[in-house]
Amino acid sequence: MEEWPKHYEPKQIEPKWQNFWLSKEAWEKIFKFDEDSDKPVFFIDTPPPFTSGELHMGHAYWVTIADTIGRFKKLQGYNVLLPQGWDTQGLPTELKVQYRLGIPKENKELFLQKCVEWTHDMIDRMKKAMIRLGYRPNWEQFEYRTFDHEYRKVIQKSLLDMYSKGLVKMMEGPVYWCPKCETALALSEVGYIEKEGILVYVGFPLKEGGEIVIATTRPELIGATQAIAVHPDDERYKNLVGKVAIVPLFNKEVKIIADNEVEKDFGTGAVMISTYGDPQDIKWKLKYNLPSTELIDNKGRIKGTGIVDGLKVEEARKKIVEILKEKGFVRKVEKIRHRVLAHTERSDCMSPIEFLTKKQVYIEVLPFRDKLLEESKKMKFKPPRMSYYLEDWIRSLDWDWNISRQRVYGTPLPFWYCDNNHLVPAREEDLPIDPTKAKPPAEKCPQCGLPLKPVTDVADVWVDSSVTVLYLSGFYGNKKRFSKAFPASLRLQGTDIIRTWLFYTFFRTLTLAGDVPFKQVLINGQVLGPDGTRMSKSKGNVVSPLDRIDEFGADAIRMALLDAAIGDDFPFKWEVVRSKKLFLQKLWNASRLAYPFISGRSVEKPSSLHIIDRWVLAEHKKFVEKAINAYDSFDFYVILQELYNYFWEIVADEYLELVKYRLFQDDTSAIYTLSRILKDILILLHPIAPHITEEIYSRMYGEKISILLEELPKVDDIREDEEAIEVGNALRRATSMIRNAKISNRLAMNAPIKAKIYGSKNFLEKIRGVEEDLIKTLKIVELQYVEHQEEKVEIEKSDHGSSNHQS
Repeated sequence: MEEWPKHYEPKQIEPKWQNFWLSKEAWEKIFKFDEDSDKPVFFIDTPPPFTSGELHMGHAYWVTIADTIGRFKKLQGYNVLLPQGWDTQGLPTELKVQYRLGIPKENKELFLQKCVEWTHDMIDRMKKAMIRLGYRPNWEQFEYRTFDHEYRKVIQKSLLDMYSKGLVKMMEGPVYWCPKCETALALSEVGYIEKEGILVYVGFPLKEGGEIVIATTRPELIGATQAIAVHPDDERYKNLVGKVAIVPLFNKEVKIIADNEVEKDFGTGAVMISTYGDPQDIKWKLKYNLPSTELIDNKGRIKGTGIVDGLKVEEARKKIVEILKEKGFVRKVEKIRHRVLAHTERSDCMSPIEFLTKKQVYIEVLPFRDKLLEESKKMKFKPPRMSYYLEDWIRSLDWDWNISRQRVYGTPLPFWYCDNNHLVPAREEDLPIDPTKAKPPAEKCPQCGLPLKPVTDVADVWVDSSVTVLYLSGFYGNKKRFSKAFPASLRLQGTDIIRTWLFYTFFRTLTLAGDVPFKQVLINGQVLGPDGTRMSKSKGNVVSPLDRIDEFGADAIRMALLDAAIGDDFPFKWEVVRSKKLFLQKLWNASRLAYPFISGRSVEKPSSLHIIDRWVLAEHKKFVEKAINAYDSFDFYVILQELYNYFWEIVADEYLELVKYRLFQDDTSAIYTLSRILKDILILLHPIAPHITEEIYSRMYGEKISILLEELPKVDDIREDEEAIEVGNALRRATSMIRNAKISNRLAMNAPIKAKIYGSKNFLEKIRGVEEDLIKTLKIVELQYVEHQEEKVEIEKSDHGSSNHQS
């Protein structure tokens, strides 16, 4: 019989199983998605992480969730499609190549080559870390990179299909622009950040005499003022509506208008409408058909003023205020903290954005708002409250989706255009295509006859990742898989990408495939630093899952990550991981104890069971049913809670001690029961802690090459045994009292004692029924029963080894 080490050493055991799971045998017999299988398909749409090279704790969390669900669904009998993609293109990599490697993006071929090399290196690093956590997706069939030939073909085909539906257009107008990254952005990529700023009170002379004072945080845009707005109900300005003011320094005449969107209580209640300081300026420009003056270039420098040209926005702001002061136009300046629109999504940029007028490619979204809200109800959210964030985002949309990016490392937009902004799509047979390197499908625009030029922009990264379901389910080209796998069973993602990855996948799949992309959406919360705040390198609270993985093991880390309700944010603490490692050691110890009695034996269920075995099986039935229900509802913390309540407190602390003497007597009731419950516990713990359960299963049972080839436990044959449960509960109370008494009397647990048990007649009768188990477990040589209203015990040390029992 194989030697069973005293201590569980994850550093030695976990890599062994990771290598096995990656073996050809495991692939063919366990992890392969079978296109021809009649089993129901369970397709998890997992997030393709951006290839940063660092697997942070947030990655580790969803990797653990995905792997846990995938393993459970295999045990449940599903044909599991568990993909893993890589979001390979986009700004973060470009910025690394541009600034760390010092390669200018103008040298396009070399720049792209270095971007691809960087991406491959980063994927290798992240993949190794994922495997070290025990993650086993369908690497062989469904690992994809968004720059791959076939994936890019699907991206571009989806854009051609949307174009054929009349949803893709080219327009000129204001766009969100990041001067640092020098590209347009979508609404979903910007957000507000708190910044220090100034509020400048500037006097605008009135043409007829006097002045109106406005308060602005953007004095550098004073030259782009097109009107001054006040609230129609503001008594201070009612007599000025319709009059003309003079823009300081520029001597430009502008009208004073009344509009309900003006905040009366901000500043002076009078605001300048400049093109463009913020989204409200755009609305006013369109509403009142105002002219446009663009004072900021692509790099965020002022132009066209003749005063502060060439200065960056921040420098120009200070300089303009100085000049306004010198000329006598400034009434006062206040320091403020205010919310500023910045490039917040999928980038370390965090720079304030500007609004520039550009020619861009858009996908129409606004006409679909009502349909999206209605169709979103078909998807079941876990937790349910998360559906609100998607619905709120859909309701708040007031721009179509700008998919153009003025960068290099991205999917080329498969279009040509003319000066009348007509788009001409590529031919499907030419995909994937780069219009800057290929001939257009026609010499001239079919609509107006003007010459065609290639669209040089690349696609927004969310254009890439929003076709994951369509690509993986086989929407384009694999009808058999599509009929089985679509819609996906589950979308797994974090709260931070609801308005991007979730929304865009939902929108694109609905418009292209005519249905929602997934049946269920599982939204996990954020893993916080040990201090309870968001992990950040600047705060120094970032924790990597690999920091102490050799010390505690991947299984303990996985258990710690899953010990919180889905959707809740929680701090990651190594102390929690340590407690999970203790639990796994407890399981290891229990299995080591049972090993000699179970390994290599196939014990049939005896015709009658000992009442203590009946008790533990009744508790086992409750545990199994609760655990399977919790897996089905993705309540992993409930499974861990039940494992502690059942395995640690009942099986390990009570049952194993009570059954030990019967094991040495080769009692079939005890051996059958212990073998059954341990095997079931291993199967039900496996999705969460796969390494230790594979190791124990292979040592103890080893009937199959992997525990994943087992089925979920069935407990229909275990009856609701109230009698046994009552006896078991009484016995637990008695053993607990006697153990505590031994501790109080400073006696070893194996010290022989005399004991008196006090309690009700009913309680004492239940103890008498299992008297032999009690005395052999707790080394009682003399036992007395005393009827009493209170349950208690009295003990004293005995020097005798024989048993004597009295009523």
